[in-house]
Amino acid sequence: NARMVHKLEQMATTDGLTGLFNKRAMLEAAAQKVQAASRFSTKLSVVIADIDLFKNVNDTHGHDVGDLVIKGLAEVLIRQKRSTDLVARFGGEEFVVLCEQTDEAGAMLLAERIREDLQKTTFHIPGGTVKVTCSLGTSTFPEAGRDWDSLFKAADDALYASKRGGRNLSSAAAPRSTDARDRAAPSKRRVG
Repeated sequence: NARMVHKLEQMATTDGLTGLFNKRAMLEAAAQKVQAASRFSTKLSVVIADIDLFKNVNDTHGHDVGDLVIKGLAEVLIRQKRSTDLVARFGGEEFVVLCEQTDEAGAMLLAERIREDLQKTTFHIPGGTVKVTCSLGTSTFPEAGRDWDSLFKAADDALYASKRGGRNLSSAAAPRSTDARDRAAPSKRRVG
């Protein structure tokens, strides 16, 4: 019975394709981590990664290759994260990394390592190879938000700034401001 309960708990919290946390498990952990960061006045960063032009991979090569690419990004995230970071497949080709005691500079370093690692990865498929890139957005507590929803939204806005900026970029959310125009101007960085 204990093994069955453990297996059910694992199935409820992990993504079946990648073995990473699923969205539900990440949301539960994120609420606790934000509360701890607030209580102890520590930094907490969110990194969102999204595979660029993923629909083209599925449309051109099929969903089996799409799954291979999703698993490949999951492997990159596992390689690049620290042991204290939490990684989840948030949905489709979107992944979230929650980084305790990590400031904006640290989050951007992680985002760049992820971006560069995936860019160098070649996926071998029947009849050839596939290469993909990803765009990333980061946000940091408390500058970009003081609760999970605002932190996630800030990182998501930064991600879409990376997409609009040409893809294969990492962008950091600007600190919260009373002027909405200031929040819409994340810093962008591409190395290489």
